[in-house]
Amino acid sequence: MLSMESKEPHIKGQSRVLKACHWCLKKQDPNQKPFQACGRCKEVIYCVCFAIISVKPFSPTYMPIYGLTQNVAKAAASENPGALSSLAVFKKWHSLHLASLRHAAICALDLGHRPDAVDKNIIFVKVELKPDHQNLPPKKKYMPVMGFTLTLEEARQMLGYAGGKSILDSFQDANVHMKKKGGLGVTAVMLQAGDVVDFVKILLPSPAATKHQQDSNNWGEDWLQRLRVAVELD
Repeated sequence: MLSMESKEPHIKGQSRVLKACHWCLKKQDPNQKPFQACGRCKEVIYCVCFAIISVKPFSPTYMPIYGLTQNVAKAAASENPGALSSLAVFKKWHSLHLASLRHAAICALDLGHRPDAVDKNIIFVKVELKPDHQNLPPKKKYMPVMGFTLTLEEARQMLGYAGGKSILDSFQDANVHMKKKGGLGVTAVMLQAGDVVDFVKILLPSPAATKHQQDSNNWGEDWLQRLRVAVELD
């Protein structure tokens, strides 16, 4: 597990401040049951709907992405009953590796020394199920196999086919909000597993704490290989 000498401050997520769903940005209705907070980080809230973003086989130059509403997701699940189960396993895996994904983003983007990169870049990581994944616990089922950095403009071009730009825009709004709270900001990890893509919002500590974390264990250009090792040790 990654550790820091100084404890990171707990930062209340933008979705809780704005009372809006972390993913779809739906506003919470004061006359209905409040949205549920994330059981792990407590920093964000979600409405009852969720998004599946499916992609065709990955291409660095062409990756159309389709955001599905809850009803469409249910219809897709009726044709492929294992789709929702696979998505749940994938989400469970990356929720158990937030510290490693955060460190990968910090080192890949060199945020400790180039803090302005948080406004310009994100990272992409492709993972695959291990051959014996059925016999492994959730946190051990996947392994990173490919990764690289993207500019936000490149990411928007990739996501622009089906409204994915709004997701990146929401991350940028959260980035501005967290900076006002004293953090370096918010970056994103775009994760692909098979034909599913999900976004992991990475809340960053203060600029000084981010630099300390990177300088204490700088993965540098080997960040993908070091991420492979880190998720095995988590």
